Amino acid sequence: MVNNMKKELKNSLTGKQFGRWLVLDQWETVGKKKERKWLCRCECGTEKYVLERSLLYGGSRSCGCLARERTRQANAHDLTGQAYGELTVLSCDENNVRKGNRYWKCRCSCGKEISVAATLLVCGRKTSCGCKSEYKDIRGKRINRLVAEYPSEKRDAKGSVIWHCKCDCGNEVDLPYNTLVYSNIKSCGCQKKENDKILYQNLARVDGTSLDTFRNNKISVNNTSGARGVYFIRNKYVAKIVFQKKQYYLGSFSSFDDAVEARKFAEEVICGDAVSFYEKWKAKADAEPQWAKENPIRFSVRKTDNQLSLDMFPVLE
Repeated sequence: MVNNMKKELKNSLTGKQFGRWLVLDQWETVGKKKERKWLCRCECGTEKYVLERSLLYGGSRSCGCLARERTRQANAHDLTGQAYGELTVLSCDENNVRKGNRYWKCRCSCGKEISVAATLLVCGRKTSCGCKSEYKDIRGKRINRLVAEYPSEKRDAKGSVIWHCKCDCGNEVDLPYNTLVYSNIKSCGCQKKENDKILYQNLARVDGTSLDTFRNNKISVNNTSGARGVYFIRNKYVAKIVFQKKQYYLGSFSSFDDAVEARKFAEEVICGDAVSFYEKWKAKADAEPQWAKENPIRFSVRKTDNQLSLDMFPVLE
C-alpha cells in the first residue's frame, strides 16, 4: 500500500502542462519544509527543476522565454494614446530603459503622471498610479496604538497611499496603507522602546557582560558544528568563548569531542563561576543596598596556555 501511495504521489503531476512547462517523471524535495521540485521541460527545450507550488499557482509559466517574448512584443509597438485601465499613455520615456524594457509616460485618471514598463501595461499588471488599487478609506481606524487621521498626497514605491497617523504616545507619523493594514505594526516605535527598556532592566548585565547569555543554552543559527562555541574551520574544530565582549581562543582540535570538552571546561570556569558569584553578590546587595553601591562586581580573565581563569571582586565572605 505504501509503495502504491509513493507511485501515485510521483505520478500526480507527471505529464501535465503548466503554461509552457511539461512535467517529467522526476522530482526531489528541498528545504526544511521538504517542498517538492519537479523536473520540467519548457517548450523552448530548457529543462530545470521547478517548485510544485509555483506550477500549481502560476508562479512559473516558463523558463523565462515567455517573459522575454512578451517584452519584445511590448517594445515593438507604439503605445502612445492607448488606455490601460486608469492610465493613458502620453509618450515613450526615452530616459528610462531597464533590462531592455521600454518605459512609457502615463497619466492616471487622478492626474498623476508616472513611468510604467511596457510589459506591465500590455499584460494588465499596472492599471493605475496606485490611487485606485491601493486606496481604502481607513480614516479614524485604530491599528493597535495608531489612529489613521487622513491620507496624504504621497505614495510609497509600490503606489500605496501614505496615511498620517497619531500614536497614543502623542507622536505623529506617516505610514503606507499596506504597512498599517497588512503588517504587524504596533506603534510609532514607542512600544518597542518600552519593551527594550524593560528587557534591559531585567537582564543581569554585570561588568560589561550579560549573564543571561550564559543561562541560555540555545545554539546560534549560524553554528554548523552543533555545539556552542565550536566551529569547523580549515578541517579543524576550533573552540572559542566570548566574555565581556572579548573573544578568547581555546585551541584547535582534530577531534570534535575534544573541542567540545575544551569549551565546556571554559564555560564552567568562566561562565559558571561568574553566574554563581553574581547570585551570591545579588543576595547580599538586596540586603545591603549601600554596600552594593560601594562594591560593584568586577571580573578579570587570565589566560595561560589556552587555559582561562576568572578573578572576581569584591571578596565575599
